[in-house]
Amino acid sequence: MVEVKIIEEDEKSIKVQLEGLPLSIANAIRRFTINEVPTMAIEEVLIIENTSAMPNEVLAHRISLIPFISDIDRYVAPEECDCGSKLGCEKCVVRYVVRAEALDEPITVYSGDIIPEDPTTTVKPVSPKIPIVKLAPKQRIEIELYVRVGKGRKNAKWQAAISSLYEKDGEPNKRILFIESIGFLPARRILKEAVNILKKKIQELNEKIVRDIGAS
Repeated sequence: MVEVKIIEEDEKSIKVQLEGLPLSIANAIRRFTINEVPTMAIEEVLIIENTSAMPNEVLAHRISLIPFISDIDRYVAPEECDCGSKLGCEKCVVRYVVRAEALDEPITVYSGDIIPEDPTTTVKPVSPKIPIVKLAPKQRIEIELYVRVGKGRKNAKWQAAISSLYEKDGEPNKRILFIESIGFLPARRILKEAVNILKKKIQELNEKIVRDIGAS
């Protein structure tokens, strides 16, 4: 009999005791929290103007690593969208712009300066205080950003969480799964998504086996 018990939980993490669950299944859930749970991150960066001291490539890489609070109920991955557009649509992309200029004093541009094209979107940087670039007087940047749904197995910037699995006090039948969210989604939601993904994969495998056996 499988038993699941929440031991600790806060805004960013959850610790769950798994009893009677095979190690392979528990470890699959752990891996899915890292690699398979969809989140939203910057996939494309279009630098229109950059007169800062930071090269375009470094600036684009730096800004693309900012984690975003994700709405995976409203938005879908580009490959799952039926729009057929490389630019995307309101279901598979959120567009942003960053415009900043230093006048007489140097300034620091932060993640809070990223402005969405759609003001109703709930997708935004997990913190408004992540520094992007410093501008000296008379320096300016203008950047367009495209945030899309992706998974950690595609690129680490979509990685939903840091997770670990270990035995509880030397009891091989009891294991502790610890999930720490990077900020895209609540830890409990990440766990639920990982379990649902595992369930879907098992169902797809079962259907394939039944189909192939029936065809033979």
